[in-house]
Amino acid sequence: MKSIKQSLWAVLAMSVLAGACKKDEQNVTPTDDNEAITTATLQLVNKANASEVVTATIENLNTSADFSKATLTLKANTTYSGTIQLVNKTKTPTIDVSAEIKSEQNEHLLVYTPSVATLLTVTITDKDTNPSPGPYPVGLTFDLKTNAVATGKLNVRLRHQPGAKNGTQTPGTDDLNTDFSVVIQ
Repeated sequence: MKSIKQSLWAVLAMSVLAGACKKDEQNVTPTDDNEAITTATLQLVNKANASEVVTATIENLNTSADFSKATLTLKANTTYSGTIQLVNKTKTPTIDVSAEIKSEQNEHLLVYTPSVATLLTVTITDKDTNPSPGPYPVGLTFDLKTNAVATGKLNVRLRHQPGAKNGTQTPGTDDLNTDFSVVIQ
């Protein structure tokens, strides 16, 4: 009987000690904030004719977005080299968020998704420096290939993935999630 009591006390003591060693995960403070972005600009250069440059900009992403200059008018069956420029105009001087993303490329992924799969395809051309199984795409530069005459949207998402980037858009949070209109003629 005495050994049973001692065993029970030992189990109880271990349970108390094990419970005391738990991390309080609810109080973990994030170490890296999401990016503040007020303006997103896509610039596309026709690979067959470098003088043909198409630009679309969305302003005021942090308040009431201005989509008046957010239409990409593109040629059918054409390949473009693309870049995205992201800035924060709430600070003086203006902050080049694209440069921050480049310097923190192992924590960010830009995802380009057409509203209709047959509208166009986007292939990201820049990679981060994540070790194997990386490197993974970043998305500051890309190739965009249009298909037949059509209209739709191109959704652009900037995923913030500190410590979780795996080449997919699933982990992390959105720094940016907006749509550009696309007219292919």
